[in-house]
Amino acid sequence: VDTGMKRTRPPWIDPTEQQNDVDVNERNVLKVNVSRGGAIMVGTDEYRSSDLRRHGVHSRLSQEVYNFLTHADRSNKKATEIDGMTYDVSEGLVSLKADDETKYKVYLQVQDELTHAFSLYRDDISRQVYGKVYDELDDLKAQNIRKAVPMKISEAEPNDQTKK
Repeated sequence: VDTGMKRTRPPWIDPTEQQNDVDVNERNVLKVNVSRGGAIMVGTDEYRSSDLRRHGVHSRLSQEVYNFLTHADRSNKKATEIDGMTYDVSEGLVSLKADDETKYKVYLQVQDELTHAFSLYRDDISRQVYGKVYDELDDLKAQNIRKAVPMKISEAEPNDQTKK
C-alpha cells in the first residue's frame, strides 16, 4: 500500500537573486515542533503521540490547529472575496519543524492532523459560501475554496535538536 502525502514543493529559488521576504505577523503563526523521541510542542504546550488519535472529529492536535484558524483571538482574519461575496478567512499559517531523527510515522501522523484541521476549516468556509462541504463542490467551486483557504503548512528543514 502506498502511503504519503500529496504536497507540492515550493519552486526553486536562485540564491544569487535578490529575494523579497514575505512578512508574516507572528500572531498568525502556530509553531509545531516534533522531537526525535516523538514529543510534540505546539507553542509552549507539550503533546504526546496519543494526542494524534481522533476522538470523534478531532484529535487534540487537529482541534488546536482548527481553533487557531477559526477563532479571531488566535489568528487574524482577512476579508476575502469568494464568488462575489466577502468572507473573513484566517491568515493563519502552521510552521512545522522536526528533528532530523523524528520517526517517519510520527511525522506523517502530525502532518495528517494538520491537514485534517485545514480540511475542516475549508468545510466551514465552503458551508458559508455554498451551503455544502468542500468534497461536495464541483471543480470550479472547489478551486475557489482552495484559493481562499490554502493549506498553509510551512515545513522547515529538519534539524538535529541535540546539537543545541
